[in-house]
Amino acid sequence: MNQIPAQAAMGWGRSRSSAKPPPRIRLRDVLPPLAAVAVLTLAHIAYGAVQPIAALPLSGLLVAIAITTIFAAGPHHVTSGMIAGAAVIAAYGVTGLAGPLYRSAPHLAILFAAGALWTIGYIASRHRRSLDLAWGGLMWGAIGYCAWMFVLHVIAIPSGVNIFSQAFETPANASLLFGLLATVGMSRILHLIKQMDAEALARPQMIEQMLRQGLSGLLLVGLSLTCLSIVGSRPGMVLTLAVLVALMWWDTLAISTREHRGIPMRLAAILAPFIAVGLAVWGIGLGWISDETITPGVGDSDIMPNMQRIQAYMSAWMESPAFGHGLGSIGAEGDKAMTLFNAKAMRAPGDAHNVFVTWLVEAGIVGLALLVLALGAMYTRIFAALKSRRTPRTFLRLAVVAGALMFLHGVTDSSLDLPSAVWLYALLLGAACGVATGRRIEARADEE
Repeated sequence: MNQIPAQAAMGWGRSRSSAKPPPRIRLRDVLPPLAAVAVLTLAHIAYGAVQPIAALPLSGLLVAIAITTIFAAGPHHVTSGMIAGAAVIAAYGVTGLAGPLYRSAPHLAILFAAGALWTIGYIASRHRRSLDLAWGGLMWGAIGYCAWMFVLHVIAIPSGVNIFSQAFETPANASLLFGLLATVGMSRILHLIKQMDAEALARPQMIEQMLRQGLSGLLLVGLSLTCLSIVGSRPGMVLTLAVLVALMWWDTLAISTREHRGIPMRLAAILAPFIAVGLAVWGIGLGWISDETITPGVGDSDIMPNMQRIQAYMSAWMESPAFGHGLGSIGAEGDKAMTLFNAKAMRAPGDAHNVFVTWLVEAGIVGLALLVLALGAMYTRIFAALKSRRTPRTFLRLAVVAGALMFLHGVTDSSLDLPSAVWLYALLLGAACGVATGRRIEARADEE
């Protein structure tokens, strides 16, 4: 049996000829993405970089790494989307539409850093070994972070301090981050399962290969779900289970529906999408009906807290519907819209608890439209690549499922105000877009 190329083993690309030796590893291709992964891990440790004192320097580091990556890779890797995105964010800040710099500077820096990580992921995906090593570094860094949080939790148990409550503003923020990490680990496990099925390995060999090549995925899924259970967010756990079930069904559908499969596996393939949708609806319902940021008692209302917030923030948005009130203005606008009737819901951490409402208030309909347009263009490319049998699908599916988790939390219990989670998502999305367009770049390189 021919040796499987490293990139095919990871699922991000395929060599054009199995007879060709793997390309030589160049430090200029490997060091920038590994440095970005290290900064991203540091952002997780720094309480998600939610405070400006952490967000600003970490954003600066990520932007510097992205510039280094572009210079190392060459100008032919720069796309019109990268230039347009950076230009729009810069113009948004320079023209004053983002609001006063003392308030908007951290948010502008976070947006630039998200674009930087997207660029790093995109460029890394064009080099097989670069993405493989960056992916391994991302997983082991996440494993170290989850283990660190678990150890701190165990140490703090005698004192009765909840480390996760101190590290995250809301349970939703913690649930989103650990849910993303669990999804990343699960994608690695599922890819190995598909690979072993294609090789028709015996059961002892499958176990050995899973423990040897899939250890990082197993550890990451186990530790991230353990941390998620310690957080104790019911909506967060249910939504994470929903996306994990969806990923397991989608990524193994081709092998679970074959004629020689047993009835239990084929039945599971039929029921899994309904289970995933049911869990998603259940998680959204839990987030809307029982707000975990509000303690029961005096000040409760018959109207759900999320509805109270939407009503208040929509009134604030109507005061400046086109461009909003500027980045970072959600707190101040919430204070203005607070009344005795909605005070308990408005004073709860998490601001609007809805990413679309937050963007409307801060950036207006224009800003929200640009965000949706950018994401729509990326996912159009990804879904187009999923239709091609020549394109590796593991990473593309991971980006789609990660986006689904971001969306479910965004409309349920979080404004996605945790920078490290947004940066992780941007890295995954950028790498997926690079994989989706990889064949065209390779063909162009051959012509040259």
